[in-house]
Amino acid sequence: MKRLIYLLFFLSFLFLFISCDNKDEFNHDPKFRLQFSEDHLSFDTLFSGIPSTTKQIKVYNPSSKAVYIDEIGLENNDEGYRLNINGIAGNNAKQIQIPAKDSLYIFIELSTEDMNQDDPRLLEDHIRFTFNSKIQRFLLQSWAQDVIRFSNNELQTQVWTPKRPYFIDNNLYLQKNQTLKIQAGSKVYFQKNAGLHIHGNLAIEGQFENPILFSSHRLEELYDNVPGQWEGLFFYSESTDNHISHLQLENAIQGISAQSETNNNNLEIQYSQFLNFSSTGIETTNFNLKMHDVIVSNCGDQTIQLKGEGNFQFYHCNFINYWKVSSRSQASFSYLANENNNKKLEIVNSIILGSMSNELEIKNKNSFQITNTLIKLSQEKQTSLSNSLINCIFNTDPEFVNINKHNYNLKAGSILINKAKLDIANLFPLDFNGNSRISDTAPDIGSIEFIEQVD
Repeated sequence: MKRLIYLLFFLSFLFLFISCDNKDEFNHDPKFRLQFSEDHLSFDTLFSGIPSTTKQIKVYNPSSKAVYIDEIGLENNDEGYRLNINGIAGNNAKQIQIPAKDSLYIFIELSTEDMNQDDPRLLEDHIRFTFNSKIQRFLLQSWAQDVIRFSNNELQTQVWTPKRPYFIDNNLYLQKNQTLKIQAGSKVYFQKNAGLHIHGNLAIEGQFENPILFSSHRLEELYDNVPGQWEGLFFYSESTDNHISHLQLENAIQGISAQSETNNNNLEIQYSQFLNFSSTGIETTNFNLKMHDVIVSNCGDQTIQLKGEGNFQFYHCNFINYWKVSSRSQASFSYLANENNNKKLEIVNSIILGSMSNELEIKNKNSFQITNTLIKLSQEKQTSLSNSLINCIFNTDPEFVNINKHNYNLKAGSILINKAKLDIANLFPLDFNGNSRISDTAPDIGSIEFIEQVD
């Protein structure tokens, strides 16, 4: 019996010793703080009803001893944040140990319901860590935006305003004889496989200070400048009179496709930029197209493709294609129209550039004229087309500020400065940025007038 008592006493002492020893292995310093891979976490503006991507933070224990965390959890738990703590889904976890010099991951997602508000709203919460009789917080902070959706994909005459963004999750069709007017400052976001199809007439009425945006709904930095995220903007035979001003259209499969059976259709575009397309920037069949101060760049195929018949006028435009995502076999500017009629193409004070040796394809040599324009073109092509190339500049670096970031402002030494045709510049006295192109001695070639910086 005594032996049993001694044995139980010894085991109790051993358990107490081990417990004390384990307790000593944890950091109990009241001044100790966890460290994080970020100082806070935020999502890009989130549209109501659309779940965010998953982000993560890493929680570090820099101590030489383990840390015992009584609880990890959301403080408010009512803003739409969702946690996965060290591989376990849930917004709360208890009795977690982080070994010495080790870490754990917390994955965060966010979704929010529509609150029927025009203005963006701040969604703020904290992840709360309770340990060593104190609380340490990690900030979660994001903006949510309610959007206008369409339950019916057939549009009648209407006006879109800048009060809230428009969210297009399926193809949307403007019906024949109907008009869609889009006011300055409006933003339109498209999901994958969605586009805007115009069988009526479109009026995009942006301004220098308030352009209109057509883009993918993915606002995360990862998706910046990524082509092919939505379908594009389409015009059809019934669409006869369309005007686009101050539009930024980006990151689609193609920018504009305007297709008609007969040449009774007009499309005019000014002060707009078309950027990042896995296919063609602007393509037409039997559409009359007039553009000034338009930039089309970074396309998997052509920046411009013209087919069928039509009158085409391009003034102070930049057609620039240094596509790097894949190989490209098509010239940046492709003119395949007007083989059997007397309609023409006119390009003045513009830029046609790219990574290929010939960035201009002409099928009918007798139906075009290009004047005071910078062109990437071989000597053989220059000779072949010489009768229609007037006062042009060939194969010269325009000295853009940053071509990789699509910044087509000119540097001080650019050969394009003061080389534009004055009578055309007088018709369009403001450049792409809203600056005067006729205030100095002579206008510049391209969409953007060089403005000397004054210190």
